[in-house]
Amino acid sequence: MITEVFGNIIPSRGFSGQAVEADYFETCLNGDVFNSMVDIETTNDLLQDLRDLATTGFGSAHLMADIQNLENPTPDDIRTWRIGEAFAEVVLENHFSCRFHWNELRDARNPKGNKTGADLVGFIEFEGDVLFLFGEVKTSSETNNAPPQVMTKSDGVENQLRGLYTDNRKRQNLISYLKSKTLTLDPNHPFKLDFGRALVSYYNVDNRYQLIGVLVRDVDPRITDVEISYNRISQEILEPTGLKLVALYTSVSQSEWQNIIRNRS
Repeated sequence: MITEVFGNIIPSRGFSGQAVEADYFETCLNGDVFNSMVDIETTNDLLQDLRDLATTGFGSAHLMADIQNLENPTPDDIRTWRIGEAFAEVVLENHFSCRFHWNELRDARNPKGNKTGADLVGFIEFEGDVLFLFGEVKTSSETNNAPPQVMTKSDGVENQLRGLYTDNRKRQNLISYLKSKTLTLDPNHPFKLDFGRALVSYYNVDNRYQLIGVLVRDVDPRITDVEISYNRISQEILEPTGLKLVALYTSVSQSEWQNIIRNRS
């Protein structure tokens, strides 16, 4: 499924490259990635509400049309970089002990708008503790530069992670964002428990949290995609802050990703 082809992560810092088998990649796009991009949990809850409403005698044409649409959901935005972000989250959850309890589509009044703050906002379990995870995702097919420009340009991963490290207010805003999602949850809800544990880790003497940059690629693996960037920013983003750069490589061309999502059976 996913195999490490190069790497040096010890234990919360370092870089790695992961080769993603084509069948696994397509399975993810048809399953967890698609479900994330349509927020399947909210979709199914709303669908049940509308079905219940229909049983009470409401039979308007637009109600039935909305039920039909929700029974066959399609993502509003399937740009390749959106697919890359959703795939990165799936891999981090399934293979890197990360948790993203809140689908950020629920915050978007314009489904095709750009997110602000950070691409990845969640939690990572590490050595028995839970830490806040803040990160960025980039998708690139570029082969002319090593690292690719999405890592090194002014709005690339290197500078974005530097900004999260040096600007305490950015991190505070992201923590406040997570807190706002837990306000109505039961005290024993996993999201609320993760938040409480991460808050303790963040405000202890060591001020521990995890930064991560993910690069999604449809080219052959090469260590220079992340090694050079890691060596550079690891001299500025110092321990005990966690720092990981992960490159995910699929043989499925970006030109095929949107069709895989559209043609999901």
